[in-house]
Amino acid sequence: MSTKTPPPEHRNALGREALRGIFRGVAQVYLQNNTLTGVLFLAGLFISGPVAGMCALLGSAVGASTAALLRVPAERIGQGLYGFNSVLIALGAAGSFRPLWLTALTAVGGAVIATLLTHVARYFLRVPAYTAPFVFTYWLLEYLGEFRHWPSAPPSHPTLGLGVFASGAEVFLVTGLLPGLFVLAGLAVSRWTLAVRALAAALATYGIVQGIPLFPANEITTGVYGFNAVLVTVGMLSTGRGWRACVLAVPAVLLLQAGIEAVGLTPATFPFVLAMWCADLWRARSEHEK
Repeated sequence: MSTKTPPPEHRNALGREALRGIFRGVAQVYLQNNTLTGVLFLAGLFISGPVAGMCALLGSAVGASTAALLRVPAERIGQGLYGFNSVLIALGAAGSFRPLWLTALTAVGGAVIATLLTHVARYFLRVPAYTAPFVFTYWLLEYLGEFRHWPSAPPSHPTLGLGVFASGAEVFLVTGLLPGLFVLAGLAVSRWTLAVRALAAALATYGIVQGIPLFPANEITTGVYGFNAVLVTVGMLSTGRGWRACVLAVPAVLLLQAGIEAVGLTPATFPFVLAMWCADLWRARSEHEK
């Protein structure tokens, strides 16, 4: 029994979609199916540091390659739907482990696991997985790093973040004014209202955390307490919801982040995931009742 070799045109189409998917995999961190958005996000990551930029590219490429091996349709690969979780886990490895060989090893291994979880989630979840595969894989890597005593990456020294602008970049686990501005530019080329409302969400969060004396001042200025608010705002708007949903979601993710930190876990983007799941399940229930 012989196996059929895919025709050249099919292989060429898969190659084109995989290449497009590498850039869109970066854009899909913010739920955007836009190549230029991914390019601008990548530019911001390279400005924050060459390791971050290279890890984002590596993670997205591993995600696209793993999806191809799983025989995922080329169209879905080209949309970056199997790249964004692997992008985030590779960036998480870059921020957590050294030397570089360990960074690369955990980035590739984590990216494969995150892509497999993304694929499996389609068959078991009633709602999109969003960045849950990244979160669970990142928690696994953190546990393994502690258990195996892997060398940690040196602590970063945040530049002037201006928390409001840096919040968008913190989704990618980097900080700084310029990376944050490139994230806003990437959102703007996809839909300018997304950039405006993401900035509004960051401003609202900045005001909340400044007014409540529970948050460390140095983390406020780096945007650590704003990135889930920015991400959930873009997520709500990108899935057809309005400003009322955003007004509810922003304080909700702040409370969720504080709660997850209180139990000793790294929140990462899990507050965003929980808020989006609640919104999706509520919508599904409302549509069912109609």
